[in-house]
Amino acid sequence: MAASETANIRRFLTRRCAKLGIPVCGTFELTPRCNLQCKMCYIRLTPEQMRPLGQELTADEWVHLAQEARSAGMVFLLLTGGEPTLRSDFCEIYVQLAQMGFSIAINTNGTNLTPDIRKLWEKWPPSQVNVTLYGVCEDDYAALCGNPKAFTAVTNSLNWLKEQNILVHLNTTMAPQNKDKWEDIERFAIERGLELRLTSYCFPPLRRSECGRCEDFSRLTPEEAAELSVKDILFREGADAILRRASQLNVRQDSDCALDVGEPMQCVAGKSQFWVAWNGSMSPCGMLDQPSQQLLSDSLSFQAHWDQLREKTDQIRLCTDCANCEQQSTCLNCAAVTYTETGKFDGKPEYMCQFNRAYREALTKTAHKIQEKP
Repeated sequence: MAASETANIRRFLTRRCAKLGIPVCGTFELTPRCNLQCKMCYIRLTPEQMRPLGQELTADEWVHLAQEARSAGMVFLLLTGGEPTLRSDFCEIYVQLAQMGFSIAINTNGTNLTPDIRKLWEKWPPSQVNVTLYGVCEDDYAALCGNPKAFTAVTNSLNWLKEQNILVHLNTTMAPQNKDKWEDIERFAIERGLELRLTSYCFPPLRRSECGRCEDFSRLTPEEAAELSVKDILFREGADAILRRASQLNVRQDSDCALDVGEPMQCVAGKSQFWVAWNGSMSPCGMLDQPSQQLLSDSLSFQAHWDQLREKTDQIRLCTDCANCEQQSTCLNCAAVTYTETGKFDGKPEYMCQFNRAYREALTKTAHKIQEKP
């Protein structure tokens, strides 16, 4: 089955299960530890920073949790971090999860695919490996990630994954340190026949801020992020995509009256999708620390915790200004953006407002330039 067909099946099941309240998609954040120090990271913690927040679940606890989640309906499982492969028991955890029949995807920075992991994946290959790519040379990784040797390790991992015919997707996040390398990163992916997802927006590190040490956090200004987003659309999809998007800027959805209450969460988080953090806290998505359920802290089953999380998620309402905004059609705002930007679900995320205005301006300007060309 082609990768696109698998993705379509997953999307269909996820949406269908959201209506039924079945947790078909789960994420296990095995650790917040990482061997890179990316300046826009939302979760990276040192062992010292972790200590007051809890302990990593043991291998047995992750396996027990997976068994209960499978009984509740989980089919798709993402293993992430931090860098999940840093755990000394990663292989132990992975093989038991693979034997349960899950469709397992991995988020990794690609620097730590040890011989043991490679041997394991030759026998039990993941359905997909998502590799983060932050540059195209050692200097790029030194500037953003603090590790000049990482780039060589990443490229070696990518070559090995290709040899094994394991599906690979590249993810990259633009920050002040690498924003001028976006086109180089795009071409790197094209030359290797890999799909790339480029992100110019960085969530504030809400979960890292719990330990009060986020002095190194760095992200683009709203204007820089918006301009880069438009450039990427032009590069990836071409002039017609820019013109099409620009022509739809003023299309408004019909509304009988102004809403006096914010909209509920629109995504599937907390409806058919969940995230379990390294210390056993379950939330709708990884950017949020609320609403949450502390798994394994009482006698409640996973199903009971899931039902409570769904109820809490259903009660979330976003900003009324956002619900009535004339520029809503192009806004990337969501519950996670609102909460991380403002500290509450019904706050107004000014960064995203500025991003959206700048995006529309950049899109319009770029469309005019295209139309003016002979």
